[in-house]
Amino acid sequence: MSNENVTQRLYLGIDLSTQQIKCIVIDEQLQTIAEEAISFNDNSLLVHHVQPNGFVVDKNDKRCITTPVFVFLEALDVVLQKLSDQKKFDFSNIVGISGCGQQHGSVYWKTKTELGSLKTDNNREQSLSLVNILKSSFSRIDCPIWMDSSTTNECQSIEKSVGGSQNLFQITGSKAYERFTGSQIMKVANKTPEIYEQTERIQLISNFVTSILLGEYAPIDLSDGSGMNLLDIRQCKWSKACLDICGKDLETKLSEKLVHPRTALGNIANYFVERYGFNSQCQIVSFTGDNPSSYYALASDPKTIVISLGTSDTVMGAISANEMPKQALDGHLLVNPLANDRENTLLMLLLCFKNGSLVRERVREETGSKDWHEMSVLLSQTTPSNQGFIGFFYDDHEILPQNIQGRFYFNADNQKVENLEGAAKARAVLEGQCLAKRLYLQRANIDLTKNVDRIVITGGASVNVDLVQILADIFGKPVYAAVAPNSGALGGALRAVDVITEKSNSTTSSVECLIAAQPRSQYTAGYDEMLLRYTKLEEKIIQDAK
Repeated sequence: MSNENVTQRLYLGIDLSTQQIKCIVIDEQLQTIAEEAISFNDNSLLVHHVQPNGFVVDKNDKRCITTPVFVFLEALDVVLQKLSDQKKFDFSNIVGISGCGQQHGSVYWKTKTELGSLKTDNNREQSLSLVNILKSSFSRIDCPIWMDSSTTNECQSIEKSVGGSQNLFQITGSKAYERFTGSQIMKVANKTPEIYEQTERIQLISNFVTSILLGEYAPIDLSDGSGMNLLDIRQCKWSKACLDICGKDLETKLSEKLVHPRTALGNIANYFVERYGFNSQCQIVSFTGDNPSSYYALASDPKTIVISLGTSDTVMGAISANEMPKQALDGHLLVNPLANDRENTLLMLLLCFKNGSLVRERVREETGSKDWHEMSVLLSQTTPSNQGFIGFFYDDHEILPQNIQGRFYFNADNQKVENLEGAAKARAVLEGQCLAKRLYLQRANIDLTKNVDRIVITGGASVNVDLVQILADIFGKPVYAAVAPNSGALGGALRAVDVITEKSNSTTSSVECLIAAQPRSQYTAGYDEMLLRYTKLEEKIIQDAK
């Protein structure tokens, strides 16, 4: 069946995340038609389930965290079957598929023979699943995922090989991190050389799923490839120095070819046509990492800052490679999925603040507020800028600033105080977190005046009207709320729409957002001054911790 004959053109987005696989089907008007999710610990649906959390923690080394590749394969089959069982749409109307995977995780192929049979075998017994067909395809069954932190020595070797963390940041957009794929590959190559030798192809979770859908090896995309400590993000090609230290013939095992996330790679494999009734002309568009995919869904253009307010708070924005910070950050720079031209060296900034909603909830409880309505009443007793009181709430070891832990309170004279009274503490936690986001964006050379038009927020805390208003006032920008709980999968579906309908960069599909707060200029000026104090006080905290 050709795509021209379909009665309703639909698009499927898939997100293979840490603990589950999620799917969303949308139409060309970007309306949701169906959704489905399967948790990796669901023993009622999965033979290859993982208890209790959907991943495996090594009993001998709790830093080693993996997921068996068969969990991914079976979950893909099951989620598609569950989606089919809904009977809300005809699979033959799906004309495009894209999606994302948890960043940094890696899959190790021994051979592509069985993979190729997914594409070409027209006479396979219908009962054979992906696990059955691909059971002999992998040199390593357990896939290291982003939660793994066992590669400190390998990280040090990578940084040393290029002259230090500063140089590595300038090449790859990040200092060396244990969860990044380069150090994970180096560990496999050094500690299990026989497995590395047997490995024909190493993939990220994202292009692994793409490969399954195509029935052939798919290339790594530039955005997800930026999270490996292996890619020269300005040249958009592998860094030879980084490859050489991580493994012999690594470029061959990864494939020299790299693509942008907005790249159509071919038609869906025959396995999915026969088993689920997909259209044989359904196009597979390159998958990417979960963070770039969410950013794609939520940022309509490079002048949008996206803030996810959850257990940890994540900030994403765009920056030109020419304006890349000279000093290494404890954040990350990736090739931006909004640009599909390698000459347009647009990067995506990713900042993660570990102390997010859990700290906000803890402070709410400490102030005696039963809920956020009571907290709001408390906040009404204070004024913006909090009469000079500033608080730093690092209940867990923070990422930005790195590895600082504790509570730090200061009065209007910058003197450290033991504690703050309830109303002042309630405002201090919200203002402090928003000031931190603005500070680290500015340190990353994001020009908020010239290069930012608006902020889009998502996540559980995005319904907190006080937090949203403070965010608007501190940034001096309007804040919009996006209702997109499945933004990674949705970003995949939207990329499929854009590629197949050939939309240009300037008309990228994104989630509809509603205005949540307008900045109040009379308060923004006060926050400008407060940010200067906040910066100096943070520097003092860091210095005292040394």
